[in-house]
Amino acid sequence: MNLLHRRSFHPVIWVIIVLAVVGLVSQLFTSPRNLFTQLLMAGLVIAFIYFIFQRFRPGENGKYKKAVKQSKRKYSRSVAPVKKNTSPNKPAAFKKRRREHNLTVIEGKKNKKKNRASF
Repeated sequence: MNLLHRRSFHPVIWVIIVLAVVGLVSQLFTSPRNLFTQLLMAGLVIAFIYFIFQRFRPGENGKYKKAVKQSKRKYSRSVAPVKKNTSPNKPAAFKKRRREHNLTVIEGKKNKKKNRASF
């Protein structure tokens, strides 16, 4: 019984839906051209509003793209291209290219004694 009650709409919603269907059917028979233009205009307005909101909504993807762009800008200057050793007499030396990390050292308070009374 509770599941059936959740799926049904309020009677006012049913009245609005029925009136909308009756209005669309009556306009379809009286002036189909006006119905088509009204539906087309409503669809265009809804699509325009949807694309405006999608364009200016930052979202998670926007934050990710911004972080990628910032990271490329930061590390593109410091990374030099690796030249290959093409000499036939010498074996190719494999050098590990060091990667810059975004780590910083935080100075701690190692020399200060802990005040046990303040805990």
